Amino acid sequence: MPLDNTPPDLWGILGALAISIVSGFISIARRIVSGHPATLLWIITEFATAILCGYLMYEAYPHLQEALPDWLTLPIAVAVAAHTGGRVFQEVESQVLRKYFGFMDRRNSNE
Repeated sequence: MPLDNTPPDLWGILGALAISIVSGFISIARRIVSGHPATLLWIITEFATAILCGYLMYEAYPHLQEALPDWLTLPIAVAVAAHTGGRVFQEVESQVLRKYFGFMDRRNSNE
C-alpha cells in the first residue's frame, strides 16, 4: 500500500503509539535509576500500561478537547497519560477494592 493511500487515522495511531513507547521508556528508566528492582514482568507491564493509556487518551481527546487548556495538545495529552498511566491504574484499583470490596490492596497495607 503506497503511503499516499494510508488512512490519516493510521498516522495518528502510530504517532500515539510512538509517544506512548517513549513515555513508557522514560518512566521505566526513571524508576530503575531511583532504585526500583527491574523484572521482565514489571517492564512488560509498564510498557503495556503506557501504550494502553496513551491509546485511550488518543481516543478520548477529541471529546475532552473543549474542556482542556489550549496548550494541552493531543501529543502532550498522550505523553502525560502514557507516562502516568500505570500509577493512575494502580491507585484506581486500590480505591475500587477499598470502596466496593471492603479491603485494602495488600501491596499497600502495613499489616
